[in-house]
Amino acid sequence: MKTLYFTIAIALFTALQTNAQRPKEIKNSEVKGIYLTLSDFKANKLTIPTDKLHDGDKINLKQFFISPEIISIEQDKETVYYKDSIFAIQLVNGENYRFINRTPCLIADTSYLFIYTNKTTKTEYKTSGPHRRSKEVPVTYYYFSVGNHEPVLMLNLANLRKYALTDSLVHKTVCDLYTTDEMLSKVNPQTGRFEINETMISVFTKK
Repeated sequence: MKTLYFTIAIALFTALQTNAQRPKEIKNSEVKGIYLTLSDFKANKLTIPTDKLHDGDKINLKQFFISPEIISIEQDKETVYYKDSIFAIQLVNGENYRFINRTPCLIADTSYLFIYTNKTTKTEYKTSGPHRRSKEVPVTYYYFSVGNHEPVLMLNLANLRKYALTDSLVHKTVCDLYTTDEMLSKVNPQTGRFEINETMISVFTKK
């Protein structure tokens, strides 16, 4: 009996830890509006498809089945927006998210490169003797876009060199200062901007 209680306790503890690490899903009620295009985003022209003042008014992100659609209902009129066609959504707290492979990713920095983050979990496996155990661990994925901001790419040195470092001086400076992919995710705590963006801005400012 003690063994059973111990096993149940371990299972509950593991479940609690997993839920604590799992990122919080955006609630439909948290969505304020939609930026239909990049131009709208730059001009802060937010489309608010429903005022949520009538019974049944809502914006449904349809995240559970990773749907390609966002459904807006205003006075029983349904409007469909496609996640790969709009530029971003804005939450009531002011945060902006762009859908990358239908996953909402925070637009974390737009000072030069547009940098996006996705905080999630991944499963790691560990073998101990005859037993193989799994554990959910937190992980953050980083993406970027540049120019017309299509496409969105993983933030790594290979992609930066190929798509973003077209200026020879910027290319040399970035390659000299950043030697690993992990260095690209560093944020300046004083400004809240990614250091890679501050480096690129600094080079262009001095030219």
